[in-house]
Amino acid sequence: VITLDGEDITGTPPHRLAAKGMVRTFQLTKALAKLSTIENMKLGALEQRGEKFWSALIPGLWKRQEQEVEARADAILKRFNLTHMRDEYAGTMSGGEQQMCAIGRALMSGPKLLLMDEPSAGLAPVIVQQVFDLVRRIRAEGYTVLIVEQNIQQVLQVVDRAYLLEVGTIKQSGNAADLLASPEIRRAYLGI
Repeated sequence: VITLDGEDITGTPPHRLAAKGMVRTFQLTKALAKLSTIENMKLGALEQRGEKFWSALIPGLWKRQEQEVEARADAILKRFNLTHMRDEYAGTMSGGEQQMCAIGRALMSGPKLLLMDEPSAGLAPVIVQQVFDLVRRIRAEGYTVLIVEQNIQQVLQVVDRAYLLEVGTIKQSGNAADLLASPEIRRAYLGI
């Protein structure tokens, strides 16, 4: 059984999970390439209401909230240093910018729980650091974040608790700082 706020959500469709406050980013960024960055942000706001993707194409569906949504999107773009890409196609962004766009789009829904699937996958080391700095800032703002990540050294520096999985089995769990300091973890996973 999987619960969110005490409610069984096992088998709940993704768009209903989003309406309940659970939103995810994807390992391979899914920034919609043929939409502008601001349009990607606006789609994230639709998730807050549990709307399906095609609903965004219905004229006037959310006209009343458009100014509020646009202001929130502009604030996120500014915070993520993506203002210069506001009206550009998301497909023209670098991998790191697309990852930040995907995170911003998820935050547009005002989630209770943000699930992140390998946010550092395929990114250059300097961009990986930027993404994890962003995760730190998001957490400091009060968001609950669950990260699936192979970059153990980076992720253990931004989470409170960690579960180390091997072939689907929990091998170790505990406070992230303790795991990072563990000689066994350092030897087995960090090569130190």
